[in-house]
Amino acid sequence: MSSATRAARRAPPWKQAAFTIGAWTAVGLFRAVERYTLDPVSSERLEFGFREALAQNLLFSYIWAAFTPLVADLARRHPISGGPRPRIFAIHLGASAVFAVGHGTIFALAYPALMGMPFGFLRQLRAVPSVLTIFLFANLLTYWGVVGVCWAIQAVRLSRERELRASQLEAQLAGARLVRLQTQLHPHFLFNALNSVLPLVFRDREAAARTISRLEELLRRSLEADAAQLVPLSRELEFLEMYVEIQTTRFQDRLKVAFDVPPELSSARVPNLILQPLVENAIKHGVSAQPGCGRVEISARKEKGMLVLRVRDDGPGLGDAPRPGGSGLGLANTRARLEQLYGSDQRLHLENVAAGGLEVTLGLPFSTGSDGKRVETSPL
Repeated sequence: MSSATRAARRAPPWKQAAFTIGAWTAVGLFRAVERYTLDPVSSERLEFGFREALAQNLLFSYIWAAFTPLVADLARRHPISGGPRPRIFAIHLGASAVFAVGHGTIFALAYPALMGMPFGFLRQLRAVPSVLTIFLFANLLTYWGVVGVCWAIQAVRLSRERELRASQLEAQLAGARLVRLQTQLHPHFLFNALNSVLPLVFRDREAAARTISRLEELLRRSLEADAAQLVPLSRELEFLEMYVEIQTTRFQDRLKVAFDVPPELSSARVPNLILQPLVENAIKHGVSAQPGCGRVEISARKEKGMLVLRVRDDGPGLGDAPRPGGSGLGLANTRARLEQLYGSDQRLHLENVAAGGLEVTLGLPFSTGSDGKRVETSPL
């Protein structure tokens, strides 16, 4: 989920401010009552009784209410899972000292004025070290308490977002299977594939048997319920090779398909069945649209931490208008799956090739994870 989406889901600023002030008011009232009723020694020393206890604790709380947005921002920028833990704790240890000094200084200067005490400014300044010492432990404890609450909220929010994304992906993949059967492996493809097999039955029975076997495997893999959202690139290419073999039987010498995938990229994870609709589109609009031999190239490269997949044909290209179906269900479904899996960390781009034809480029975060699931690492 993108940062913009997360920001949109947060409460409006005025609600956050109201909640913060309300929470700190409750803390101040509780502490005032607790101190006044449970600490009789201190209560006897209070010249104004409960009024002074209330003023002290509310002032303490409201200063922290003003600091809370800053502390929460630090907690978001430096979460406990956002890097090496010694570095994270060092950052927050330094920040806690700064906030403790700031809180003690403000309290020492504001409290006499709040209570109407006739202290001069210099006398109040001289009281700052004493106030810092008195409130040091309480301020440090308060800072880490606020950070802990923020981290807990982040963990709950991240867990909910992951659950939501997982449920959306399940629904999206279920829809993708239906769309693939209805619009990608549509009846005319099956009809043409079977027609390609028929002459082979009389001319080359072994080739016919291989083609039927490939067609059966192709349909089986399309229909099988695979829990993994991501698969190794090698598996994706195996499926694609079966699909290409069937299409080659149909087009015979009119279709040439080339794969350019370095072996070291075979374990890279890609969305299941992400290349087939792009290759079908290249064959349909690139090869079928020209009378002679057509060529389709599938390549993979690792570029700047991204896995870049390209499908290129030497057909007529986009021309002055998009290809029919170029913005249809197949491409829209592919875009939606990429968005669900990778958010903004992906790209799908179509452009004409200078020498003729169209090139479709997919850019995905490079990963070789073994569980078939993308690991969320971005902080809130």
